Amino acid sequence: MKNFWRSVLWGGLFLGAASSAAAAGFYYNSLGDLPDVNELKRVSFETPMQIFTRDGKLIGEFGEAKRIPVPLSEIPKKLQQAFLAIEDSRFYEHSGIDPIGIMRAVAVAVGNSGNATQGASTITQQVARNFFLTRERTLKRKLREIFISLRIEQVLTKDEILELYLNKIALGHNAYGVAAAAQIYYGRDLKDLTLGQMATIAGLPKAPSTLNPISYPERSRARRNTVLARMLDQGFITKAEYETACAEPYKTVKHGAPLEAYAPYVAENARQFALDRFGESAYTDGLKIYTTVDSKNAEAAHYAVFKGVTSYDHRHGWRGPLLNTAALQGFDGGADAREKLLRENDLYHYIFPGLITLIDDEAKTASAVTRGGSLITIPWEGMKWASAFKTDRSQGPAPRKPSDVLKTGDLIYWFQDEKGQYTLTQLPEVESALVALDPYTGAVEALVGGFDFEKSKFDRTTQAKRQVGSNFKPFLYSSAVAKGISINSVFMDEPLKTWDPGSRTWWEPKNTPNRYDGIMTLREGLARSKNVISVRLIRQVGVANAVTHVQKFGFEIPKSQQVESMALGTVETTPLDLVAGYATFANGGFRITPYFIDKITKGDQLVYQADPKRADPHAPDRVINAIALTYDDQIPENPELPPQVLSHGNAYIVADMMRSVVYGGSGISGPYWGTGGRAYNITGRKDLHGKTGTTNDVHDAWFSGFDTNLVATSWMGFDTDRDLGYSASQGPEGGAYSALPVWAEFFRLAQHGVPEQNMDKPADVKQCSNDGISDLCLKGSQAISESGAASAPEEGAGEDGAPAQGGNSSDTGTGSDDIF
Repeated sequence: MKNFWRSVLWGGLFLGAASSAAAAGFYYNSLGDLPDVNELKRVSFETPMQIFTRDGKLIGEFGEAKRIPVPLSEIPKKLQQAFLAIEDSRFYEHSGIDPIGIMRAVAVAVGNSGNATQGASTITQQVARNFFLTRERTLKRKLREIFISLRIEQVLTKDEILELYLNKIALGHNAYGVAAAAQIYYGRDLKDLTLGQMATIAGLPKAPSTLNPISYPERSRARRNTVLARMLDQGFITKAEYETACAEPYKTVKHGAPLEAYAPYVAENARQFALDRFGESAYTDGLKIYTTVDSKNAEAAHYAVFKGVTSYDHRHGWRGPLLNTAALQGFDGGADAREKLLRENDLYHYIFPGLITLIDDEAKTASAVTRGGSLITIPWEGMKWASAFKTDRSQGPAPRKPSDVLKTGDLIYWFQDEKGQYTLTQLPEVESALVALDPYTGAVEALVGGFDFEKSKFDRTTQAKRQVGSNFKPFLYSSAVAKGISINSVFMDEPLKTWDPGSRTWWEPKNTPNRYDGIMTLREGLARSKNVISVRLIRQVGVANAVTHVQKFGFEIPKSQQVESMALGTVETTPLDLVAGYATFANGGFRITPYFIDKITKGDQLVYQADPKRADPHAPDRVINAIALTYDDQIPENPELPPQVLSHGNAYIVADMMRSVVYGGSGISGPYWGTGGRAYNITGRKDLHGKTGTTNDVHDAWFSGFDTNLVATSWMGFDTDRDLGYSASQGPEGGAYSALPVWAEFFRLAQHGVPEQNMDKPADVKQCSNDGISDLCLKGSQAISESGAASAPEEGAGEDGAPAQGGNSSDTGTGSDDIF
């Protein structure tokens, strides 16, 4: 018997030695085929693209995988212990492998003809697999995993291995690493996680798709409690901590990136810029893109669009609630059902969903439950606007009590106004856009492509070409100044009638309102946006000359639009191109190029830097005052400046004319108001220049304007072939009533605290007199007197003698404005 046990002992030792020798031999023979684990010291994680404002606030993050690498020192100790408790409790004691677990996995694999079906992997083995191997379940892959793990333990410290693991591990919903998981599941930084949330995250590696608290909250709770129990067993937490954590809420919703400022249209433009420049790797290379947009101005622009669109929408009436829960099948009215319905409709930046729970006609209030179970009370002041919508041109009678508007169970939207009052609202159908630039460099200061990015991702500042209406007129008046026509020239505000042989109809451009005030100067004609004055002016300048001049601003004018009706704004362009044109008047005559990316970094490397040329209104004037772009040979071109397309004097005079649009003036027949007076009423500023614009049948509304710091354009209209219509309180919804308030609200907020400053008058601008009418002029310019035309057809007009570049009947009224 003794000999038998001696044989067994020696046989076991021999087999163990042989197995060890075989394993060692396999290990060393495989070294040349193993990856270089020293690469782990230089690992760079695939991290998403991040986009920031100029002042460093995050406005966007793009990339399929969400990853936020953090050092181990920033990962809470309890979170580290949660992972150790459930994944590898002996991590700091073993050499990279767990022998007992390996023997069990090998035994199972042998029993399954070499196909491994069990894991028992240590954290080091998981690092090896995540960085170097596939998830193939074979004995050969398992052995390679073991060898790589042993090598990793030789190269890295335990803390370095744990840090790699906690930053690399897949945790569901495209979250990689614990910091990303904290944001996606809880919208928190690591330091703000509760113990229960830490345990939930630590429980995810086993099956992130089926154990996460968003998709499977009940399974996630069970797994969380298992992790907490392991932490308690190993002395990481106390019994009291265990019980408190087990009682924590276990349901959650997916959270986006914790954005620090709201500028989604800018972020989307930046994303496309990076994608075009760097390709698909832009999503994984950890690019940090710094835009030119200021976070304060971005918020001001979005609020201005929200406020202007909401005001327009309320003027046109109430289209009803989103739905009434009585019509929802399976809606039990419980707290969970209400919360789910509210969450599904909580999509927008300024408006929030609510469920009407009580209507009190006597107190004239309506109560609503909001997300999280909070209750709000909407007073009568916040809902009395809600006359029934009929058409864009008519509304029903004003409501007299809350029940005329709402019913219990209605799902509605609400917001808080500037006084904190709860106000009933609705998702508008109309759209608006606003873009603002630094007039000297072209840097985009704010860009809003629509009412809300979640409602429509279509960027109307860069992608929508629309007729500009009377917003075009300053460029026409600039061509007159360039031709030498003084702005105190006298024109007749009387009806015109011209035969158009192309359409075989009479063209009759009209003022809006259809009113004619006789003799007036060009300044008053622009300030009051008189359409017939603009038509008479383009005849003096010549259509071909006007086209040549306007093209200097960068506008493309198709041949079909090179007609007299161009004077009324039939030209089509985007808000971004239009605001760049207006910047030329603000900066002294230079054509700037808008840009919105300042710089892009990749780690510590600068991979892109904008290099804009800055306009200088005090630089020597290189442009002779003429239609043709003729340079003064005595002044060499300055490569540091943008192209100069207007003389400083021309830019100044047209800008000064646009002051009269805002502040009015004194004309031949007495004082007059400009169409842009609301800009002063809203902002209170005295240094503004601008122009309203409204296209035919009130289809598009515009306002563009500037001071010495900022230039901006606002637009309002529908994406469909639908007019802005008429409201009982405002009348026709032209540029002065719909687009201008958006522009003015933005300027009020963006320029708050910025001192007023008037433009410096160039040396070549002086006062000129024409029959006692004094105004600004350039050296060599002349005033003209245009006798006007009677209401009868112009002499020589007809089938055989139509005037050159005539309009057509479809242009009637295009570019009109309401008189303020």
